[in-house]
Amino acid sequence: MIERKRTTWILAALLIVVGPVLAADADKAPTVAEQVAGLQAMCNNSEQARTQRQADNPLYNRLGGYDRIHDLTRDIVKRHDINPQIKRTLEHVDNDALAKHVADFIASGTGGPQTYTGRSMPASHAHLNLTDADFLAAGGDVMTSMQYKGYGQNEIDEVVCILVSLKDQVVFK
Repeated sequence: MIERKRTTWILAALLIVVGPVLAADADKAPTVAEQVAGLQAMCNNSEQARTQRQADNPLYNRLGGYDRIHDLTRDIVKRHDINPQIKRTLEHVDNDALAKHVADFIASGTGGPQTYTGRSMPASHAHLNLTDADFLAAGGDVMTSMQYKGYGQNEIDEVVCILVSLKDQVVFK
């Protein structure tokens, strides 16, 4: 029930933004562009609260430190590997190495002592030809993994907003 409420909150935020569009055609689901715009609006609207939470207690700590972040990234990579929308992006990829690189990236960007030494986001993603639909599918895997691992809604929202802030560095179509 709690996991359903978490997912419902994000979907509700999205519908607030795209609600007027949906009212015009109640049978029509939000487009990919509308979903991305809804996430961007949610992140813009929550920026002050997220900044305050980060000042009070860094996201790195609230994510449980490096070992728990690495556990999370292993789960995310597993989900990506079976997600029909994006599994093609992991062909010929060492999933363990990818999970470690992503853990290093998250840890260094959320207040941890780690240093990320991997490639830039554009260099890491340019060859993948990702679309906004791929971006949403990957973000869905992140949310599902975070819910599965027992993270709170604030932490899920903050990670989602970090991903949204990086969208233009990974989606080039």
